[in-house]
Amino acid sequence: MSARSAEQAPTDQELRLFDGGPPLRVLRLWGRFDPDHQHVLRRALIVVGVGWLPLLLLALLSLTAGRDDVWLAFLRDASVHARSLLVAPLLVLAEAVCIPRLGELAHTFRERELLPASALPGYERVVRSIQWLRDWWLIEALALVLAYAMAILIVQTVPASYLPNWHQAAGNAPMGRSLASWWHALVSLPLLLILMLGWCWRVLLWALFLWRVSRLDLQLVAAHPEGAAGLMFLSHSLSSFALLGAAIGIIVAATELGHLLAGGTIAPELLGRVALGTVAFALVVFVAPLLSFCTPLLRTWRHDVQAYGALAQRVGVSLEDRWMRAPPSPETADPLSSPDFSAVTDLFQTVEKAYGLRMVPVELRSLLPLAVATALPFGVVALTLVPFDKVLEKVLGMFL
Repeated sequence: MSARSAEQAPTDQELRLFDGGPPLRVLRLWGRFDPDHQHVLRRALIVVGVGWLPLLLLALLSLTAGRDDVWLAFLRDASVHARSLLVAPLLVLAEAVCIPRLGELAHTFRERELLPASALPGYERVVRSIQWLRDWWLIEALALVLAYAMAILIVQTVPASYLPNWHQAAGNAPMGRSLASWWHALVSLPLLLILMLGWCWRVLLWALFLWRVSRLDLQLVAAHPEGAAGLMFLSHSLSSFALLGAAIGIIVAATELGHLLAGGTIAPELLGRVALGTVAFALVVFVAPLLSFCTPLLRTWRHDVQAYGALAQRVGVSLEDRWMRAPPSPETADPLSSPDFSAVTDLFQTVEKAYGLRMVPVELRSLLPLAVATALPFGVVALTLVPFDKVLEKVLGMFL
């Protein structure tokens, strides 16, 4: 194996570069860390069992005690079901999809030889710094403290009387809250917040990694067929974030659905604006890290456009001198049999590709999965605004 091949060999450090942060460090210290994410479904079920199932059981106890209003209020609370039954396990399942994919994309910088030998030491320093930040114990501690601080703040500032009936307790219960409400405040909500903060930290590390790599002396090719000087592979990160986009959409859409279940109304136009705003927010959050490469792409475009333009000018002048300005000769008697025009056409297409270099490594087919996943929960809410018989009539009308 050559020295260059050895330098480009896959490294486990890069492939697992984002495999950490809250709450994965706790699992590693506990001895339950799953490096290959083979048991992610089991952990998602555990999250549901800890965050949502006790709430269901406590609500059932209220039903057996004759508190039908508490049971119905729990069933109609779309927000709590969305957060603890859907969003929390989705954030766990996203680990198996997104984390390995981000590691593969990080390694692609080596695999595609975008890093010249002079930039490899700087790249390795970037990788080590991201690893250090990923495993920094202070982040795990801050996530835990911040999650409980937010939960306690909510308990202190939002009276139980402002919440659905299942939060309220009869008698002299502490702060007028039921056991289900306390479980939600001290277990379910902090668990969800820790999972969300963990993903905020990983997205921040991803953005920091890209920003630092973009400052290295990369070997970019303006005429690369992908259209982003060889960096278009970074666009694949957007589809990897689809489950996170779905989680964002579920949280916002569930708020609107809860308003409907509580007897309120929502104008379809307002729901549409909320959906568009949520999708736009998700796209901005996950596209923003890729903007780090705008500067090197613009620099590559400015440099290579001049070089390719000068080359195209020389070749074009040479072609016209030979075929249009020079006197006829046996070599120019049959232009259709000459390879000159085909070669020049290929060159001009390459130059055109360089001129069309994108300033952001993003393509539409990578945006669509993220946008659709974020918008899908709003589609479910929209169906509740339309009577079922109307929907059935339209569906049958398509086939009859």
